[in-house]
Amino acid sequence: MSRKTDFQASLVAVMARLGGSHLTREARERTAAKFSTLMYEAGYTHLASPADIGGKHLRAYVSARKEESPGVRTLQNELAHLRSVLENVGKQAMANAAELSNEALGISGGTRLGTKTAMSSEDFQTFTERAERQNRPGMAALLRLERHLGLRGNEAIHAREDTLRRWVRELQADGRINVLAGTKGGRPRTVDVSDRASASAAVASALAVCAKQGGFLVIRANGSPAGGLKQARRIYHSWAHRNGIQPHSARYAFARDQLDEYLSRGYSSREALMAVSQDLGHGDGRGRWVKSVYTR
Repeated sequence: MSRKTDFQASLVAVMARLGGSHLTREARERTAAKFSTLMYEAGYTHLASPADIGGKHLRAYVSARKEESPGVRTLQNELAHLRSVLENVGKQAMANAAELSNEALGISGGTRLGTKTAMSSEDFQTFTERAERQNRPGMAALLRLERHLGLRGNEAIHAREDTLRRWVRELQADGRINVLAGTKGGRPRTVDVSDRASASAAVASALAVCAKQGGFLVIRANGSPAGGLKQARRIYHSWAHRNGIQPHSARYAFARDQLDEYLSRGYSSREALMAVSQDLGHGDGRGRWVKSVYTR
């Protein structure tokens, strides 16, 4: 392996010890890849392990990343990944140094207020029809699952035929589904679906696609199976990006429908937001956050 590859591998090895959900681990690995690439491009080819990282490297990384124009929150998250690595290798003082704080590095501020808006009914129909025309029915099925069951993309991708059949039974029984696979942090949850008819149709559509595609919703464009869940996520996200789609906005539309339903049942605004937060998999303590992000 090259020196850069060795350095990246050493970063990933430390990150693997930090735990976290699979999505968090993947985000850290992306940061490791970006950091090692930018450091070697900048001429810091002496870096061989995380213990070699100094303040000048963090400053150089932020400077290089700013040229790529990521969001402030993205940069803050990436620096948090790198600081956690430094802390793990005994460089706590550097990780917490005032001169290397977000403010000192020029990446303070930012907000967790959502920038996405709920997908409109017209856009949803346009996107699903486009997927069908492109002979990508799995992409349309994933969008339907996100829109009508409130699933994250990763949860929808994890859905296999046995799960989909169970959801059919659960929707028929009491309008609730249990989401077990692909959840953030491995936390299963129950979703109280407000529009059972649309949810049932979405699940039936996904089942039909699975039957035609060897049991999977995501396959390669040439019809061959994806090489695992990680590649399946890349295929879905790449397709969505090429077509100008933000799949998560379908979940925003689901959240709004859920909120309206709870309010119509007589829930107070506070309790309705708590219930929506639980349906989305955020727990009951993030109602205010759901309001600021999902229902703007």
